[in-house]
Amino acid sequence: MLNQVNERQSAATLFEYQRYPYASSTANSFCGGTLFLTDTTIELLDRLNSRKPFLDIDRNTIQALNYVGVVRANGFTIQIFPKLFVHETCREQRSTVAGNLLKMLSQTGNVPITEVAPVGLDLRKMDLFEIFIHLFAKNLLIAIKNSQKREYIRNSDELRVIRGRIDFKHHINPARMHIIPCRYHEFSVDNLMNRTLKYTCYLMSRTVSDFSTIRLLRSIVNILDPVTLTPVSVAEIDRIAFSRLNRSFEPYIRMCRVFLSNSSLTLQASEVESFSLLIPMERLFEEFISAILSEDQAYFFGRNVQVRSQAIVGKFARDTNGMKLFNLKPDIVIGAPEIEAIIDTKYKQLDRTDRKRGVSQADLYQMYAYATKTNARRCMLLYPEVLLEQKQDFMLSVPSPDGADVDVPLMIRAIRLSYDFNRREGWEAFRSELREIVRPLITEQESLAATESGRAAVEG
Repeated sequence: MLNQVNERQSAATLFEYQRYPYASSTANSFCGGTLFLTDTTIELLDRLNSRKPFLDIDRNTIQALNYVGVVRANGFTIQIFPKLFVHETCREQRSTVAGNLLKMLSQTGNVPITEVAPVGLDLRKMDLFEIFIHLFAKNLLIAIKNSQKREYIRNSDELRVIRGRIDFKHHINPARMHIIPCRYHEFSVDNLMNRTLKYTCYLMSRTVSDFSTIRLLRSIVNILDPVTLTPVSVAEIDRIAFSRLNRSFEPYIRMCRVFLSNSSLTLQASEVESFSLLIPMERLFEEFISAILSEDQAYFFGRNVQVRSQAIVGKFARDTNGMKLFNLKPDIVIGAPEIEAIIDTKYKQLDRTDRKRGVSQADLYQMYAYATKTNARRCMLLYPEVLLEQKQDFMLSVPSPDGADVDVPLMIRAIRLSYDFNRREGWEAFRSELREIVRPLITEQESLAATESGRAAVEG
């Protein structure tokens, strides 16, 4: 377990949208809210940032943008947390923020996490890099113990007995007629998927500090002893085919791909030069809300109603040949085949001094296009809430199929993400607040009519 002093020296916790001073130094550290970074570390961060801008780096300060996750460069870890609390309390609530982030990831399936706060992990002290790998290893070990996936592997070999089919093209030497070149399939655990898991766990075991995590990773490597330990490229991982028989391992392979594609570690290297696992917070927020609404429609809307994420509801324009172009794809669509409501999530803080509460014209035009194309009865822009009081209503004047304009309510709402998601009371409070926010998208009259219709059908 990492102690507080080592954590301060080797890791920095940044919160999105906050700016931190930094200075060049001979050693990496984070003290008093200031980053002290070596020239090598700054160079590596610039290189990572050029591929995926997650930091705004100027001459004297660094600001975390709307990506959350962990970056390791030159032995120094930077973990970026979402800003769920007001500035004065966010650092004091670090463990809650870390736990909530893991809960959101577990709900969306972005990383293979089914257990958020296992015994032995201190979210106040361990960095996200260690936590991600620990949870990955713990869940993978259980999956492998339950099932080691075997696949048919195509082999070519020279044998003394026939196996499979004889390769007659190579069976031409009269002096070696007792040696038979054969092509055959072998049902083996030494396949690409298992080699990917073993190679990744071997590399991970050399990058983490927590002993319990190292033990989990080594257990996986030992279980996969019949599997060849060899480097696996990202291109090879992309060739892995998933079916119903091995689908449960897909999240773990996805995590392996992220690790290997963002890490410079090899079998010969002694340490990771750089590594990053970054998730765009606006996408995570959208997927999280969609997953929560989908899992219990009756609780949130008063009846079962289909909830779809990123559904294409139409095209925005046509070219001169009549071909439809530019997909209209709201974040969350409620109802099918008739669309009853649309939710678009926006991950940004609203400006309380703005009379429109920070809602941009582009957001309004977007919702107008959705409402016009789908004939949805209601629309909502849903934001994360930091300053608690966020509520506004607009009315969109939308043309109806018969040519007359109809008013479509557009509700601007915000949901609080600072409940402790890993405590039952906090999770239930969050769900209750979300229900109060989205329930008006389907009116009580509609819910009651659907319920009476269903009752009549059953009684009839």
